[in-house]
Amino acid sequence: MKILIVCLSSLFMLCANACAQHYNILDFGAKTDTTFLNTRAIQAAIDQCYAKGGGEVIVPAGRYFTGTVFLKSNVYLNLMPGAVLQGSYDPKDYPDHDILQAKKFGTITHNGLYVKSMKAIVIADQATHTGITGAGAVRGAGDGQAFQLGINKDGRPKNLFFIGCTDVLLKGIQVLNSAQITISISGCERVNVDGIYLRSMSNWNCDGLDLDARDATVANCVIDAEDDALCFKSEYQDKLCENITVTNCVLSSLCNGIKFGTGSRGGFRNIAVSNCVIKKASFNGYRHWDMPTDLVFKPEVQSVNTGIVILGVDGGIVENIMISDIVMTDVLSPIFIRVGARFLNPQGKPSIMRHIDIRNIRAESRSVIPSIIAGLGESPVEDVRLSGIHITVPIAVNAALARTFPVSPEEKTKGYPENRLTFGTRLPASGFYIRHAKGITLSDVSIRFSAEEARPAFVIDDAEGVELKEVKVNGQLLRNEKEMVMTIGSKQVSVK
Repeated sequence: MKILIVCLSSLFMLCANACAQHYNILDFGAKTDTTFLNTRAIQAAIDQCYAKGGGEVIVPAGRYFTGTVFLKSNVYLNLMPGAVLQGSYDPKDYPDHDILQAKKFGTITHNGLYVKSMKAIVIADQATHTGITGAGAVRGAGDGQAFQLGINKDGRPKNLFFIGCTDVLLKGIQVLNSAQITISISGCERVNVDGIYLRSMSNWNCDGLDLDARDATVANCVIDAEDDALCFKSEYQDKLCENITVTNCVLSSLCNGIKFGTGSRGGFRNIAVSNCVIKKASFNGYRHWDMPTDLVFKPEVQSVNTGIVILGVDGGIVENIMISDIVMTDVLSPIFIRVGARFLNPQGKPSIMRHIDIRNIRAESRSVIPSIIAGLGESPVEDVRLSGIHITVPIAVNAALARTFPVSPEEKTKGYPENRLTFGTRLPASGFYIRHAKGITLSDVSIRFSAEEARPAFVIDDAEGVELKEVKVNGQLLRNEKEMVMTIGSKQVSVK
């Protein structure tokens, strides 16, 4: 009886594969001729596949120039080995796609207005059961002169844009050379991103994967991005980015490795990231930070701005975030956790942040900018637990330089939230700067400097309930003395 069941199951799978509908773009007039635009041919294959109930649109080996094509429900693009969907270098081939009804807030421009339209090579809008699979590539025209518009400029096409979709699959493909954010998954549900290779280094604002979704998994990806590598977004007032796992990824960036925000309208909830490597991007064509040698070790070499960034700055809630088993190198600072007040929620309240757990982190930092945990006086960061954190810094601040650092730096609550901008680059702490916080626990933490560091390892400003357990600085257990721990207007600070 068991044998019969197995045979019937195998027969069913074979029949399903044989009966699946496949539509080869060559049959619709697609050509590998570099002077031929394949937009209509590819769209015709997608439309017929959709009209017949769904299936796969096959892109065989070869390079196919195209403008914007629209994926539809139950239609998957299958990029065969050697296949390249090459984005056109002519801006006219990317018409504005109206998304105003989605009520999505801006990514590039942070003006508090809904985004009216979007440009991309591949767009899926409110589709179900759709995606792109295979071993081929979607390559943008990010290196095209027509798209060299400068930092934070709209009008450049993304490579992939999925908005309001359900059951999205991206598997095995390469996504390359975008003119803006490389992959944007916005307001989607049930998303699976597995085993992709992404590299975008030829233009400004080229995030790797921007993910604003519910019930999603990301695994086994290699991302090499000019901007943030993996960036969780929350750009809708009425829904959160939530219920997401990320694991086994290599994340390279010239900005931030793992970032929550800046868009944080609804907020982030129930997200776990584990087993990832964060490192500098392979190439630096644009972001040459103007940093002096007394603040950054080898500033002429590209670096990651911050390894892990968690932001709540637009009125949303940020809670239940778990990040574990991360190795990061060439970062200017390892961790930046921040509640700000760039925008408020409809009730006129700033963001709330609580229940953050970061553990088993090994970081090689290249600057004197410490890790930062900072809320607002009216909305402190609450219940943050850091454990198994090991940081090495090949540079230190001597006594003469330390005298130029403010004890309580000015904080920018409404500006763009970034470690170098919110408090500046000259902070009074060498390891962790904690401000406007409640219930912060750091255990099994070690920080090593290659030279004598004049600043205290920890500065705790306007905080309550801060516990430091088994913390070492240069191999020595932390002592509750001013040269190692400075408290300002804080209470219930303990060193064990």
